[in-house]
Amino acid sequence: MDNHIKTESLREFYQRTNQPVPFDLTDEQSPVGHFNVQYSTTIARKSPYNRRDYYKICLSEGRRDGTSVLHYHNEEIVLDSPCLIFTNPSVPASIENSCSTIHRYYCLFNNRFIEGAIRPDIQYSCALFNPTLHPVIKLNEEEQGRLRIYFEQMQQLLATDYSFKWEMIRNLLLLLIHEGIRLQQVKLSQPSIITDRVVNGFFHLLNQQFPVVSAEHSLKLLTPADFAQQLHVHVNHLNSVVKKHTGKTTRAIVHERVIAEAKTLLRHADWNVSEIAYALGFEYPSHFNKYFRQATGLSPMDFRTNRTQAIVPSL
Repeated sequence: MDNHIKTESLREFYQRTNQPVPFDLTDEQSPVGHFNVQYSTTIARKSPYNRRDYYKICLSEGRRDGTSVLHYHNEEIVLDSPCLIFTNPSVPASIENSCSTIHRYYCLFNNRFIEGAIRPDIQYSCALFNPTLHPVIKLNEEEQGRLRIYFEQMQQLLATDYSFKWEMIRNLLLLLIHEGIRLQQVKLSQPSIITDRVVNGFFHLLNQQFPVVSAEHSLKLLTPADFAQQLHVHVNHLNSVVKKHTGKTTRAIVHERVIAEAKTLLRHADWNVSEIAYALGFEYPSHFNKYFRQATGLSPMDFRTNRTQAIVPSL
């Protein structure tokens, strides 16, 4: 199935922004993966609305006139004050600036750069890895200044020939991610860090299934029993520890991810409803229709044709 949501690669990002493609993106054997950090002055424009095969964290000055907007999932989030933006690669996103200029730091990196460095429980608590979390965190002046230092230090290290600069940059990146999680928990009441091995395994299996790229590779793990079998634990134990550490049932967490992916595919993919149903693991489209209507109050077709999107402020 060729009709799918566009996924921008790192190479395509550099080409789109008229920058030289870094050497490590031409070297498949690069041991450190790819990382870059920049300070940009963005002119009035809208970036392409697509998924990405890389992670991106942005520290934005914001605009009180409301002329900078993040298009994310089915929301338009006004960036009207300094903020930290964590965008999940599997969620189609775009930033639109209608003002003359806006200043921001951003860093981007691929999975190889951080592979094995961030536990699944930490990933669950960060919007960078968990698409069900809000991607924008408002910052006060002190918070903005403190986070700016991380970006500045990473930028300075990037320009050096220090033998262990990648380790230092990776540590600063982890500090930035943890600061974001801490601020999420304080400002947005997001979930705390989880240390249970079974729960971490559950989120690892769940995250591996997304994004959905074709009906030929449909979701295989849809029920608590499916996950429990893979984790070699009793389903009652899985349900108990997931509820204890997240406040949600296993079924509810899986349901959130499936519905979020369904909304993304309905809005932004060219697949018909039957193809989306099969891709999400439903044997019959009628079962998907009922499932989606119970969650949203709309049929999949009604949701697809209803193009009204709420504009909400950053939190």
